[in-house]
Amino acid sequence: MKNIFLILVLCLVSCQETKTETDQVQTDNLLSELVTKEDIIALKFTDFIADANVEKIISGWAKYRELNTIILDVKSGNLSFFKSNEEIVAALNKDLKTTIPEAINSPLILSRVIAVETKIYKLEGVVNLTTPTKESLLESVKELLVAFSNLNLQMNKKVEKESQKIVKPY
Repeated sequence: MKNIFLILVLCLVSCQETKTETDQVQTDNLLSELVTKEDIIALKFTDFIADANVEKIISGWAKYRELNTIILDVKSGNLSFFKSNEEIVAALNKDLKTTIPEAINSPLILSRVIAVETKIYKLEGVVNLTTPTKESLLESVKELLVAFSNLNLQMNKKVEKESQKIVKPY
């Protein structure tokens, strides 16, 4: 009798795990069907990238590189990073703020990083809804891309301003 009960419990547990894995695959497929690369390309915003001087300065900023990779995935319509990844998203945001290179560390850059952090959390929240709408996903994606673009623009401005050698008359 105990063996039959044990077998029954094992079957129920294994069926539950299979259903969870199937649900995860279905939600990932639903996200990829809702938001495609073409939808994201159709978004209207100015996309700034870090220029060569900024790239030299931030070459050792690993969390920026990780964020850049995530942004490239988002631009291709892959939102799987944000699905049930709360700890990793929180760690990325925390490390992104605390590891800003000294050469570009300023309140303006920090505020742009915090804006990116906010938009990451917002997109994560929308992606993890049980039934996200295409409009809400695209709006959150656009806000994240704009915030990341503004971070790049601000870094470009800071490096450009510091590279100017203005001689003041006496």
